[in-house]
Amino acid sequence: MRWTPEEDDILIQAPSLPEAARQLGRSLDACCNRLRRLRTKGVVPLVNRPLVRAPAPKVAHDIDLPKPDFGRLPLEVINSGDWLRFGLVSDTHLACKEERLAELHNIYDLFASEGITTVFHAGNIVDGYLPRVNGDSVYVTSIDGQCLYVVDAYPKRDGIVTYFITGDDHEGWWQKDGFNFGAYLQYVARKEGRADLCYIGHVEADVEIRHPSGASTIIKIQHPGGGSAYARSYAGQKQVEAFEGGEKPNILVQGHYHVSNYMLDRNVHVISMPGFQDQTVFARKKRLRMEVGGAILAFKVNPDDGTVTRCAVEFVRYFTRGYYKPYLRSDARLLRGHLVLNP
Repeated sequence: MRWTPEEDDILIQAPSLPEAARQLGRSLDACCNRLRRLRTKGVVPLVNRPLVRAPAPKVAHDIDLPKPDFGRLPLEVINSGDWLRFGLVSDTHLACKEERLAELHNIYDLFASEGITTVFHAGNIVDGYLPRVNGDSVYVTSIDGQCLYVVDAYPKRDGIVTYFITGDDHEGWWQKDGFNFGAYLQYVARKEGRADLCYIGHVEADVEIRHPSGASTIIKIQHPGGGSAYARSYAGQKQVEAFEGGEKPNILVQGHYHVSNYMLDRNVHVISMPGFQDQTVFARKKRLRMEVGGAILAFKVNPDDGTVTRCAVEFVRYFTRGYYKPYLRSDARLLRGHLVLNP
């Protein structure tokens, strides 16, 4: 819209550009540009009025809001009740020459000294027998022989009960024909006077800890399948991702992989267990790392809903080997040690 002489006079005489824009009904930018043009033509002296834009009005996000009062949470939210403590072992593979029986007894001594009365075993309590896999490792190959070996060799400490599951490998090789090895091992143990070995399931079992409030905390003891992944946390992570929303345990204890790891994913505390077996020829060929050790699990829960509020996993690892065992019996007799060259 063209500017009239009358509008130019209002623009020149107005006390400020915003006031001129208000009187003329034009935008502030239009008034500013017109005044600049009049100065260029010499109609308005340069000192008449500086071309300064008026400050922009405050918008909503510039308004000062009151600081919220967050208050304080009571400590009981994350620190209710006493610590619940359990021993954890897995993959003992008894009755094979790679077993680490001395270390297994050592950790049960630790459990006893720490006042732990319940131990969970995450599978492969014996090595089983499959000739092409462990035919050169096992001391005894029969079901009865390995059961009796467990009764004689597995740690027994006053006041400690071990709850164990079986895997679909090793002891599970016998189970494929419908034979329940875990239940049979418990039967043999009872017959031999050992009530401290309790079978609770094949491949996995849920342990429910009931609180006085009626809430429950679920610990899932599991012996999964497949080989170790490129990262020690991968198998546990994928397992947690596969759980449906209503079936997630509070704590997941996994055996089978022979490596130690702890993580929290989807509010599930995932514990991957080492074992009590040295690396076998089969594992070496498959490039499978085999760590030796167990763990102590301690946690606190919210008594209202059973949610784990604090969790601590202490891994007890063993590294030293006091002797070297040849992996093949024929090598033990023929080679009698390792090759030494004196140049």
